[in-house]
Amino acid sequence: MASNVSQEKLLFYAAAGGLGGFAAWGLSEPILGIRWVYGRDILFGALIGALISAFLASIETLSVGQVRQAARRFVLGGVIGAVGGALGLLIGELAFDVLGGLNGRILGWSVLGIAVGLGVGSASGSAARRRNGAIGGVLGGALGGFFYQSLTSISSVPQAVGRAIAIIILGALIGFFIGLVGELLKRGWLMVVRSQSRNAREGREYPLTKGVTIIGRAEESDIGLFGDQSVLGSHAIIRREGKNFIISPTGGRVFVNRQPVAGRYALKSGDRLEVGGTLFLFRERTQAAQR
Repeated sequence: MASNVSQEKLLFYAAAGGLGGFAAWGLSEPILGIRWVYGRDILFGALIGALISAFLASIETLSVGQVRQAARRFVLGGVIGAVGGALGLLIGELAFDVLGGLNGRILGWSVLGIAVGLGVGSASGSAARRRNGAIGGVLGGALGGFFYQSLTSISSVPQAVGRAIAIIILGALIGFFIGLVGELLKRGWLMVVRSQSRNAREGREYPLTKGVTIIGRAEESDIGLFGDQSVLGSHAIIRREGKNFIISPTGGRVFVNRQPVAGRYALKSGDRLEVGGTLFLFRERTQAAQR
């Protein structure tokens, strides 16, 4: 795997998706008693899509203590995932007899995967993440659909157990591929070298996927540096302008390669950026691939 792909992040996303799948399975078993097939599938798909998407959309912000952002992302991601999940399983059921069981499952779970990816990306407010999420979601959903049909068709395995394993694998695969596509397509990112913040641990990476990325101590910041009193609520911003990433202070002191930045500065791969007690290394994919 490419050296600039964070394996830790892939594991993180896969685990979050799997947890969402486990929660969805636990809550969805009573739904399967509904006799009306289409109504059952709509509710089943909505619940699975909602929880996998909600977990994936909120886990990153929740892990660093951004509770309000995590709650907002949980709700928004869950709503989009629920709509797509309901649509996906309805399509899958309609296609089941026409395309066959396996192909119908793959189609239905692929639509659900796209919706989950769009929910994760929309919750972050990033167009790039919506694109990456949709691509990763359809790949994970298609592969997850294959496993779902295979596992639930094994007669020697109890149906509830087969469904549990299948839905957990589905969520993990969707999470893994959303993370993988995001890593492979990221253009620029900041990596923490050292930090006095309680959440920005060494080695953590922050992809610069939004048009404007806010660095600060406020919970609403895209790159939150919590607990460091030398960092302002909104300390600096990084704008993506074409192929360039431009950093500007918004009240606090910013240093690039130990030199103070007074206005706008176009970052170059390898630049060392200091914000308060945190030292970042800026990387770009084009240059990173050559190193």
